[in-house]
Amino acid sequence: MRLQGEHDNAVGGYKSRFPLFDSGFVAASLDEIESRDFDPDLAQKDDGSLFKFNTSYVFNEDLNAYFTISEGFRIGGGNGGGECDPYDPDAAQGNCNLAPGQQFGPGPDDFAEFDERSYGPDTTRNHELGVKSRWLDGSLTLNGAIYYIKWEDNQLSSATVNASIPITINANGAESKGLEATFNWNATDNLNLRGSFSQTTSELSKDVPSLIRTITPPGFGADFIDGSAGDRLPGSPENQVSLSATYYQSLSNDAELTYSGDFAWQSDILSRTGGLGGSYTLPSFGVANARITYLTNDWTVTAYVNNVFDKFAETGVQSTPLINQTVDGATVRSFVTNLLRPRTIGLRFTYSFEEW
Repeated sequence: MRLQGEHDNAVGGYKSRFPLFDSGFVAASLDEIESRDFDPDLAQKDDGSLFKFNTSYVFNEDLNAYFTISEGFRIGGGNGGGECDPYDPDAAQGNCNLAPGQQFGPGPDDFAEFDERSYGPDTTRNHELGVKSRWLDGSLTLNGAIYYIKWEDNQLSSATVNASIPITINANGAESKGLEATFNWNATDNLNLRGSFSQTTSELSKDVPSLIRTITPPGFGADFIDGSAGDRLPGSPENQVSLSATYYQSLSNDAELTYSGDFAWQSDILSRTGGLGGSYTLPSFGVANARITYLTNDWTVTAYVNNVFDKFAETGVQSTPLINQTVDGATVRSFVTNLLRPRTIGLRFTYSFEEW
C-alpha cells in the first residue's frame, strides 16, 4: 500500500482508494449522509415464535435425568458502511459495502458473494440430555449433560471487498456439540470443593464462499478464502477446566476467616474460522487466584492475589500477523494481542451501616 494514491487489490485487479493513505480524501458531511436515499432492501422486519420442550424423570430423591429441546434467536443489524457505486473500471473504488451480486471488478467472477451492507438474524435449535445427582448423604453433587446445537444463518466475521473493513455476514450453517460436568463437595463441615469441565466442538456445517479476507504478502494485496464444512469456529476454546476450594474457620469473637483459591484452564482459541487466512492461535493457559477474608457482623476485609503465578497469557487478538509489514515506506503494525493482567495484590474493605 502506498502512502498516497491507489492500491492494486488482488481481487479482480481493481483499484481501491483508502482514506488513511490518501491526502485527497474528503469525508462526507453529516448533512450529506442524512440526505442520502434509504435503500428499502436494507430494512429488516421479523416475527415468529420460539419453542421449548422439557421433560424429566426422577429415579429417586438423589437422581434425576432431563431432556430439553429449545430454540434461540439473535437479531440482525447493519454493517455501517455506505453502498458502493456501480463498478467503473476507470475510477478508484473507496471504502464501501457491496450489495449481493454487485460487480466490483473486471473479471468474470468479480461479483459480491453476499450482502456487505447488513446481516440478518440467526437461529439455533438446542438439544440437551443431562443428569443431576447427589451422593455421600447429599454432601456431593454431580451434574452432567451432553448437547447438540444446530445453527442456521450463523453470524460470522468477514470483511468488505473494498478496503477490507470488518463486517458481519450470515454463513450457511454451523453446529456445536459437546459435554459438560460439574461437582460441588462439602468434604467436611469447614471445607468445600467445586469443579467443572466442558468440551465443545463448534464448526461450519456447510461451505461459505469468500468467508475469510486475507492479505497476500509481500505488500497488502488482498484475497478471499472459502470456508469449508468442518472448519472450526473462532472465538472460544474447545476445552475448559476449573477447580476451587474454600475453607471456613470460626473464631472465638463470632468472626470468621475464609481461605479460598481457584484455578481455571482453557485450551487454545482461533482468531479466524478454520485457522485460515493469517489466523492467529491464542495458546492455552491457566490462571490461579487466592483470597483470605476476615468477616464480622458489620465489616469484612479481604486480601487477595489474582494471577498468583504471574502467568503471561494472550486473551484476545486484533487483526492478523500478516499486516506486520513495511512496504514502500509505509509501516503497519495494527496487529495486537490483549494480555492477561499480571499478578495483582490488593486489599478490599466493606462496612455495613445499621439502618437509621
